[in-house]
Amino acid sequence: MLKLKPGQILHDNDPRYRGRKLEVVRVEGSYAVCMCGPRQVKVRLDYIFRDGKPRRSGYSAAVEDGSLS
Repeated sequence: MLKLKPGQILHDNDPRYRGRKLEVVRVEGSYAVCMCGPRQVKVRLDYIFRDGKPRRSGYSAAVEDGSLS
């Protein structure tokens, strides 16, 4: 199970949004509520990955040291 904490950074894997980062605000059920600039975004936890495989969709969660896992 993926454990997200407030303040953790997610990296968008979609090539159309290269470099976009989201900051986790809180986790509600099966969603992570994140901030991307002034916008609040809900992301399904099923779309957040930590396995290090390259993808063209979903989000990669950064580990505490700031690197992508």
